[in-house]
Amino acid sequence: MIFEVIKNIFKNIIFLLKKTFYKFFFLKKENSEIYVLQKSIGYFFKNEKLLEKAITHKSFNTKVSHNYEQLEFLGDAILDEIISDLLLKKFPNADEGYLTQKRSSLVRKSFLHKIGQKFSLIKYLKSDNSLDLNDKKVIENQTANMFEAIIAAIKLDSGISDCYSFIKKTLWKNKNMAWESVNYKGLLIEYCQSRELGTPKFITSNTFGPDHEKTFKIIVEIKGEIKASASGKTKKSAEQKASKKIMEQIKAQIFFNSRI
Repeated sequence: MIFEVIKNIFKNIIFLLKKTFYKFFFLKKENSEIYVLQKSIGYFFKNEKLLEKAITHKSFNTKVSHNYEQLEFLGDAILDEIISDLLLKKFPNADEGYLTQKRSSLVRKSFLHKIGQKFSLIKYLKSDNSLDLNDKKVIENQTANMFEAIIAAIKLDSGISDCYSFIKKTLWKNKNMAWESVNYKGLLIEYCQSRELGTPKFITSNTFGPDHEKTFKIIVEIKGEIKASASGKTKKSAEQKASKKIMEQIKAQIFFNSRI
């Protein structure tokens, strides 16, 4: 009788210890940064070390096997491939120039940063003090790099299908946000550099109007030849307008050539 009582007491003690252990373990896990990040992006890793690597800057760990550089490289290629596939499905009759323009808007650093901001990615970055996280440009680049690295980490963790789903529900879902704010100057620079035309020159050819309401006229030169001009209330807006003119000319030329 006494033996049974003691046995039951020990059973209860063991049960309480197990309950306390499991509660502590899972509560700790659910409060961990890695768990919170996975919950935020909507994907839980089978191998969490891949995610750890995707958020580690080389300043924190110089070994390429322990920082995100290789993952970023792979993620960039995967992103291009999946976005290209999605664009072909959405615009089956579009020409190369149009598709390239749409893709460039979606995969550029500034837009990847906007998507990464939704998950507060920069908060999870592992880096040392050599990285100035008070610099907006640094934050933009790092957030974009981490987003690409996470794409690659998902691919390595479970394959291209989950990777495709992740891109669709994060980046592709917000595609109109990218397309509504197209950086034509950036597109023109990318286009020229990819075709070894050098960097286009944006020259202020004229300024007119009163000091409080000036208008700027910008001309764009490519390899010494004037390709377009435009005016705007700021130099930036004039550069965008002139760049848009050239990109539309390029698009029209590609369309025309494809019909010959």
